[in-house]
Amino acid sequence: MLSDGFATSTAGFSQTDNSYMPAGDNLAGFMPMGWGMSAGLFNRGSFMGGGLGLDFEGGGAFFDFGHAEFNGGPFAPRPGKNCTFSSSTGRVSCPDQTFGGLTIKRSFAYLDGAGKAQPAPDTLTNSVNTQVSVTGTIVTRDKKDTTTVNSSSDRTVAGLLKTSATRTVNGKSASMETTVGTNRDTVKFTTTRTQGDTTAGLTISVKNGKSSFPTAGSVTRSMKVTAKVTGQPDATSVRREVITYSGNDTAKVIITHDGTTKNCTLPLPHGRLTCS
Repeated sequence: MLSDGFATSTAGFSQTDNSYMPAGDNLAGFMPMGWGMSAGLFNRGSFMGGGLGLDFEGGGAFFDFGHAEFNGGPFAPRPGKNCTFSSSTGRVSCPDQTFGGLTIKRSFAYLDGAGKAQPAPDTLTNSVNTQVSVTGTIVTRDKKDTTTVNSSSDRTVAGLLKTSATRTVNGKSASMETTVGTNRDTVKFTTTRTQGDTTAGLTISVKNGKSSFPTAGSVTRSMKVTAKVTGQPDATSVRREVITYSGNDTAKVIITHDGTTKNCTLPLPHGRLTCS
């Protein structure tokens, strides 16, 4: 019953900065209907939450010197529009965005090579800190189900100067989603999913006209799925994935699901996860 909860991300989580594949966000809460969405996830040894983001396995955008902002490429920050700079906080705050019952708040801190705050990015910008929050309620299935979401992320990308040879990424994200409704058999349920990650010391080489994969650092990802269904015992499942990059073309991955641990490898770039 709980397995399908790991096949996608929490609703609206793709609006934050995290290591999960954006396509894993279906803008819907988890409903314990037994659709079998997780079959491919566990049979192939894939990553949870819709998969691993392309920037983390070498399949991200190409670097583009002289044309793209911040040289483009993996982990390139994407500044907002019509934002306002505060000299007291050193941050740039953007207007709230709303869709599907969710409210997205974004702010940025731009620093030059000397660590001085900037009101807007330019050719002297060396690092960008992006903070995002997503809150609200989604109503689905003819107003029978409601999903409440509270998500956030805080990511810093450094090495954005035109002369930078490497780019570094540090950040964290967290999300909680609660869905209340009835399943396809009209049985009442309440589900909760928590999801998040921590990116530490991730380093990627800057290569004009090419993408690149991380060669140092780690990513720790976690999800917890709980369900309370009328007439059934309460159930909980927990999964953790730790990805470590060590300078070669293979990342080490340790997956622990409900106390059972698997040692895996991920060839870079565009590799397929294999576990033992």
